[in-house]
Amino acid sequence: MNRMTLTRVFTSLCALLVVSVPASAQIELTGSYSPRLYEDYIERGPGSFLGDFTGMPLTDEGRAKALLYTSNIPSMVERQCLAQSPWVGLYRPLGLRIWSAVDKNGRVISWNLEGDYLRDTIEIWMDGRPHPSPNAPHPSAGFTTGKWEGDTLTARTTHVKTAWIRRGVGIPGSDQSTFTVHMTLHDDLLTIMTIQEDPIYLTEPHVVTRVWQRDPRGSQNGGRVICNTANEVPRLEDSGIVPHYLPGQNPEEAFMIQNYNLPRAAAMGYAETLYPEYRKKIKNVYAPPASCDRYCCGWIERQGLPGAAPGLACNDGGLAEINPFVRSKQSESKRTQPAPAKK
Repeated sequence: MNRMTLTRVFTSLCALLVVSVPASAQIELTGSYSPRLYEDYIERGPGSFLGDFTGMPLTDEGRAKALLYTSNIPSMVERQCLAQSPWVGLYRPLGLRIWSAVDKNGRVISWNLEGDYLRDTIEIWMDGRPHPSPNAPHPSAGFTTGKWEGDTLTARTTHVKTAWIRRGVGIPGSDQSTFTVHMTLHDDLLTIMTIQEDPIYLTEPHVVTRVWQRDPRGSQNGGRVICNTANEVPRLEDSGIVPHYLPGQNPEEAFMIQNYNLPRAAAMGYAETLYPEYRKKIKNVYAPPASCDRYCCGWIERQGLPGAAPGLACNDGGLAEINPFVRSKQSESKRTQPAPAKK
């Protein structure tokens, strides 16, 4: 075999190797992750206010349905175990556990995000199977397929059930919702972005991004996989009463307006309010409150460091009871205040 022939063979083998190597290797996502609640901690932790639809591009129907909601609805026995949205984890303070399922050749068939007593395990199929017919059943986890785009796992979820989008405030999501999800691991930080599109209740895509950190000691759902019901609102038992507000009678509708001086349009979830230009529009009509009494001090100060919103007095009622830093600061402030003049 002459040199020319050897060169051709070598070139052909190199070409085969290049073709056989994937454009980008799959990232190993397996592991446990703990939430980092300094990012949007109100929505991930204690939950938002009733009547707070900020950041939501709601349709008129979605807004009307949200305004019928009361906090008693999830307490009804028949509603306590309703399946939540597959990606509601972005609105909860819980950790994640992720693992892969492989075939006999070691190829990943699916990535799995562990569920709990209110959210089923999400199985992201990676084997190229198509989504089922629109008329197929809608399981509690929906149906999800995925593919790698560089180092990002991009997934698409369809066939979901009707479920509240933001827990605690009644913003609805229909069973026509679809989710595009991007999962990216940067060192030990996992970023998950969900883009929810809903032709019934949303006028534009609803985009949410949250971060978790890989943590081999991270606690997950505590092993609780069964939802147990209990009578949480005795007056509703055997009464046939369904908690709700009649149109125009929700007392929480004006909460954000009264407490934060927000224009009604800003609080009621209009797409226009999602964009930076809206700040310029209300600049001359908006006056921030002098102080607030709930969720005012920010995540930093809750961790023992000063960090209230600039120009806003921190008057978070029960914070001093749980945070010694705030308690000491309040005591110091009292000591340094001048004594009242004697009569």
